[in-house]
Amino acid sequence: GHEHVIEALAFISEQTTGGKSMGMKTSSSSSSSNGGGVTNPRDYLASGGRDRTVRLWSLIDESCLATFTSHENWVRAVLIHPSGQYIVSAADDKSIRVFDIKAQRCLRSLEHAHDHFVTSIDMHATLPILVSGSVDQTIRCWQLD
Repeated sequence: GHEHVIEALAFISEQTTGGKSMGMKTSSSSSSSNGGGVTNPRDYLASGGRDRTVRLWSLIDESCLATFTSHENWVRAVLIHPSGQYIVSAADDKSIRVFDIKAQRCLRSLEHAHDHFVTSIDMHATLPILVSGSVDQTIRCWQLD
């Protein structure tokens, strides 16, 4: 698990992914016709912590599936992009980062998103808009492409 305090958690839910599987396959104790099976997207959790990592967890087998180490300071917030394909995080390094779940890499980074620690983020459910809040007492709105 994390090596320090966990600051943020977010489920990857069927509502988030629209019932899509995110293309993630895991082994299953019960056999199925396809020989393995794609777990339900609601069985995943994203976390961020003071160890400067963002992690993706399988709730079925209680294991860490991916660890993203791009942040340079405490991770304060995580959310799952409405497509279910990305984890978005905010941290005390003043950045917001987008991690591609399938490729398991940092896809985008908004360096100096705020003048101070970025402490919160949220995303509109249907519009490509991300908002962030900071210790600098500002809220910023980001149009995503």
